[in-house]
Amino acid sequence: MHPRLGMGWARKGAPLRVPTMSRHHERLNVSGWVAPLLNRHGVIRTERGDTTGFLKILANLYRRLRDYKIWLYVDRAKWHKGESVEEFVRTHHRLRLDYLPRYQPGLNMQEHIWHQVRYEATTNRWFEDLESIWTTVQKTTRSWSPRKIHRLCNIS
Repeated sequence: MHPRLGMGWARKGAPLRVPTMSRHHERLNVSGWVAPLLNRHGVIRTERGDTTGFLKILANLYRRLRDYKIWLYVDRAKWHKGESVEEFVRTHHRLRLDYLPRYQPGLNMQEHIWHQVRYEATTNRWFEDLESIWTTVQKTTRSWSPRKIHRLCNIS
């Protein structure tokens, strides 16, 4: 609920203003995945950014890519690890997790997706509620072409 400010138009000498209700404690938690060589990506809303949310995205990914073996690269966030995550991977045989090196967000293709979503969907925009943000995030990502996904993931 805290608007992200970017470049925009304003009267000469006047600052750019984006209205806000200062409800900074409200937060939309979105998880996502990208399979650029398959021209597929997805976002899912989670209650919190924690292990339960991560397991929800794993289940979504497993269902959406049911015809494929999945080799998922994730960062080393604490919610990407633990007994429940290990159990999920053990019982879902088409899924394998590999952890990226520490402090290397540039290697995580999903980080490029998040950066672009945040820029396109929320910069200089005020939203009345979290549902409006979620709808805008979904519309934004659904509108992307496979070519755009490839470009965001640095794939020729």
